Amino acid sequence: MMNKSTILILAGVVALATSCQLGPNWAPPAMEVPAVFRGGNTAGASMADTPWQTVIKDDNLISLLTDVFNHNRSLEAMQHNVDAARQYVTIARAPMFPWFGYGASTSKGMNSQGGANVAQTGGVTTNPGSIAASASWELDIWGKISRGVESADASAQEAQEQLHNMRASLLRQVATGYLQLLMLDEQLKITRNSADSYRDSLSLFADQQSTGIADGLQVASAKAALAAAEAEIPALEMQIASLENTLSVLAGRMPGKIARGGSLQRFVSSSKVSAGIPADIISRRPDIRAAEQALRAANAEVGVAIASYFPSISLTGTAGYATADLRSTTSRYAHKSGWGIGASLTGPLFQAGQLRANEQAKKDAFMAAKSDYEQAVLSALAEISTTLIEREKLREVIAKQEEAVAAYEESVKLAKERFKVGLSAYFEVLDNQLRLFPAQKQLASYRYQYAACIPTLYTQLGGGWK
Repeated sequence: MMNKSTILILAGVVALATSCQLGPNWAPPAMEVPAVFRGGNTAGASMADTPWQTVIKDDNLISLLTDVFNHNRSLEAMQHNVDAARQYVTIARAPMFPWFGYGASTSKGMNSQGGANVAQTGGVTTNPGSIAASASWELDIWGKISRGVESADASAQEAQEQLHNMRASLLRQVATGYLQLLMLDEQLKITRNSADSYRDSLSLFADQQSTGIADGLQVASAKAALAAAEAEIPALEMQIASLENTLSVLAGRMPGKIARGGSLQRFVSSSKVSAGIPADIISRRPDIRAAEQALRAANAEVGVAIASYFPSISLTGTAGYATADLRSTTSRYAHKSGWGIGASLTGPLFQAGQLRANEQAKKDAFMAAKSDYEQAVLSALAEISTTLIEREKLREVIAKQEEAVAAYEESVKLAKERFKVGLSAYFEVLDNQLRLFPAQKQLASYRYQYAACIPTLYTQLGGGWK
């Protein structure tokens, strides 16, 4: 049995095991941000606090996004990465506890040329067998292990935030892709209508040319307009099919059609946005939270590097039986018991500057992570401000473009009326149509950009991942 002095020594060592942690303690970084977003209104409640289903307001898009969140393969892979990162926390924490093991050994053999002993043993040699249990424990006196646990936990939290960030990114990508489909549908409809109008013009000019009323210039102009419109139709259909396939794969579906309804106009006229206060994005945006956890991990690694200067202290113990034959271990008198306990101390003496370089490298990595964090905050502020300004300016652009489209529609109407009463040639109708249809397609594009500001701003503010 262990004497009292041994027990007291061990108790003192254990008391020191968690007595200090070297290196800087973690404190969340403080970064000054403006009171309101540039381009935003007076600070108030943020749309990012609203569930994404409430922001989307489209049953087809909600169904599509639900499939994305449930079946997207990249999300599934990222979830496994998060689970793996959590396991590394357990791995890092394991050395904080005693480790127990066991072992057994025996051997037996024959050597017919073993010398004088052969006559006595018949050439058979037997080594004593043993069964023993062992225990070891590295005492975390300097906090090297606990700092490693802190680093692993921060890395696991970073992986979790990256998962949240991927969900938000997919929401934005799929929502804006869906809106783009609505834009392409509208542009395809406009292009088909324009092709029908140009076809009628060509037919009319061809008839007039045969009677000598129209000349070749009018016929050639109508042919060119018709051919250009007909070329746009398959090009738009190709874009639609490609985008549908992309969205299908993101939703974990086989490539196919995407159900959709409504129009861009509904998205444009429905949505009021409220950005909230800039300070909230630091606690809400998953990419900023991930950068903060990366900084926390780097901070803990500095502590690990500093603790590496100091010695490691380990306790070991063994207890078991030894016998000439393992089959005899059940006999009361055929075996002998034994135990042992000890402590070891190992530490660096000279490593050619490796420890100092490692410490400096970890400090440099911390400063790099700090810069990355600050950059993430600044980039977030710039993104949100840009989207707020774009949305405000696009409202003005759409209003003017609607005026232009209305004017072109009126000019086409008046040109047709003038043609009917013989005040102008049909070429005047064609000329005004060549201005109207591109203006209508441009209006659809502006409406798409305006509507896309909603899911873009929502995710930029940190919404969509809860």
